[in-house]
Amino acid sequence: MNKSIINSAISAAIAISITACSSGGSDVAGIGGSGITSSGTITGFGSIFVNGVEFETSSSTFSIDDNPNPGSESDLAIGMRVIVNGTVNSDGVSGTATSVSFDDQLQGPVGTVSAIDADGTGRTISVLGTTVALNSTTTIFDISGTQPGPFDFDTIAAGNNVEINGFPDSNGIVQATRVELKQATFVVDSSIVELKGTITGLAGTTFTLQGLAGVTVDASVAAIDDLPGGLADGASVEVKGTCPDLACATLEATRVEGQTSGFDDNAKVEVEGVITRYVSDSDFDVDGFPVDASGAGVQRIPPTFILGIDKEVEVEGTVVSGRLIATKVKDEGGNVKIAATVTAVNSAAGSFELTPVSLQPAVTVMIDTSTRIKDDVGTFNSAALLDNLSIGTDYVFVEGYDDGTGKIIASEVEREAPDDVIIQGIITAGTATSGNVTVLGVTIPFDSSGGGNATDFEDENDLPYATAADFFNDVTLGITLVKVKDKEAGGGGSNPVGTADEIEIELP
Repeated sequence: MNKSIINSAISAAIAISITACSSGGSDVAGIGGSGITSSGTITGFGSIFVNGVEFETSSSTFSIDDNPNPGSESDLAIGMRVIVNGTVNSDGVSGTATSVSFDDQLQGPVGTVSAIDADGTGRTISVLGTTVALNSTTTIFDISGTQPGPFDFDTIAAGNNVEINGFPDSNGIVQATRVELKQATFVVDSSIVELKGTITGLAGTTFTLQGLAGVTVDASVAAIDDLPGGLADGASVEVKGTCPDLACATLEATRVEGQTSGFDDNAKVEVEGVITRYVSDSDFDVDGFPVDASGAGVQRIPPTFILGIDKEVEVEGTVVSGRLIATKVKDEGGNVKIAATVTAVNSAAGSFELTPVSLQPAVTVMIDTSTRIKDDVGTFNSAALLDNLSIGTDYVFVEGYDDGTGKIIASEVEREAPDDVIIQGIITAGTATSGNVTVLGVTIPFDSSGGGNATDFEDENDLPYATAADFFNDVTLGITLVKVKDKEAGGGGSNPVGTADEIEIELP
């Protein structure tokens, strides 16, 4: 797969910024505060929100995709992965950025496009041999310049030239945070493609990139930058060029640029990403960056968070001998999901409420500066979500985790057109004969009659159970993660509103 190419590029990018950050002392921005390098996804503006910190950018410099000309904040967008050098104030949620740099992970023609999965939220595409996972809720889709639309989760097509931002998982599949349409139709010998990785199999000026044997790079006419020793096996590089055909088996490079690696000790760093290798809490990688989170004082958010392969996290700490010694580890994904109409908003508390089932308790959703906001209905300042939600009208999809008190800490919030009611969480009550299940404190009835209106019960592989009793035989209360869906009227739901149409095991 392509794990090496993506991971090595991210590690190199972080390393460059750490070196820049740490060489200037603890007060990088020249004002009070703790100097830091923050690598993560933009979740909002006003100024710029990255890893839960609002960085003031009025005096920042911007580097956009290695463009030699200075950029600006207007070149950035939600879902882009950036590296911020600056300071964080004592409150931990505000700071000042001295520099902001953006560079995509991958750009090229879409090869294959899979069918949408059974849940209607996932599909994959291939770009230059790399598998990219798209999510209708969490992936941002955008169009560059005057390219024609529409362009979104449903309409992305083979032959589109796209720019990808995202996090690679342990299998090298990029979990896309943002996909931008650069050109509706890829043009051979003209459209720009970009790849990052480690040179392998060098023969003259031809080579491959480790983990991506399906693309051969021809650098015979390329400008070579930041490679004092020239092309060499093992060198970490970024390659830009064109392709003579849509398959892009040969990339005709116009530029090959070295990517510096190496880390200065004592640099304070925040990194958002996916755990791509896990041995223990003292030995794991986030996007190829080694982390030790075994210290006695490490803060876990939530406190019950268990580290493991492919978990999406934010880690914060100090670099010691090339390893990030974590002081904080935060769950950036979460396995709780809820989708329903907004029934209350409390701006002062930073929360809103959803009531999935009439006459049942509302679920409180907490948002903060690290919550990623997406709006499929209109356009609003993501930093002012609570000021723009309409009670009784707006339908939202939330992904996050239970803080242990019944409140949901949101990692993602998307305002959408009204759709199915969804409640996903740990099942805490329910039997085959009770006629209902309880998830996130909400009790929702089901129909186990076996008739035409019966609730469908499915296992973690989407395979149906013959009876409700078979489903509950595989369920452990307080442990099993389930998803309950009440399909909207006219949208395939056979049961009355407020009765589950589907109940599915997500994790046994």
